[in-house]
Amino acid sequence: MSMSEPFVLYVGKRFVDKASKTFGLGLIVRKPLVDILKKMDVKFKELDRDEAKAALERLGESKGITVSTAQLIKGLALAFFLPTGIFLATLKKVFYRSGAETEDSIIVEFLAEIPRAFRPTIFYDIWLVVPKTEKGEANTKQIIKTIVEKTGVPPLTEEEWENAKPIIEKLKGKLEVKGVTENLWKNL
Repeated sequence: MSMSEPFVLYVGKRFVDKASKTFGLGLIVRKPLVDILKKMDVKFKELDRDEAKAALERLGESKGITVSTAQLIKGLALAFFLPTGIFLATLKKVFYRSGAETEDSIIVEFLAEIPRAFRPTIFYDIWLVVPKTEKGEANTKQIIKTIVEKTGVPPLTEEEWENAKPIIEKLKGKLEVKGVTENLWKNL
């Protein structure tokens, strides 16, 4: 059972709002990805912040994964969940939204805020996907593609990608995970 690499997807607020309408999530949506998975009848266990960290640590210690993947997953658990983690030290505006563990992967959703002088704050969701197997990666990507197809708009426009640069710059070099510095939507 070989394991695939974890990856990150940036998602624009415009897409999250449209997806929330498309999937009938209501007006105030705190956990869009988890709520969409529920509407799609995907079987998963919802994870609070501590459970998500524990799930990543457990996966990082499981047999059959490479040392580098194990270190990467443990690094992710540290970066995202420790009070002194990379994020909280550099980006005080990233919040844990929710997590889901399916048979195939652990998916964690964060909300990032980019304050701007004299202009409205920009919001992004960051989806961290940690597949358990190669088949799990394919299945999880299919679920994500289905969400995008049903929503009917791109998850991230070129302009939104450009506007996400302050987050990307802060993560670059600190978090070595696929998708941190590239827009993976183009080849999902």
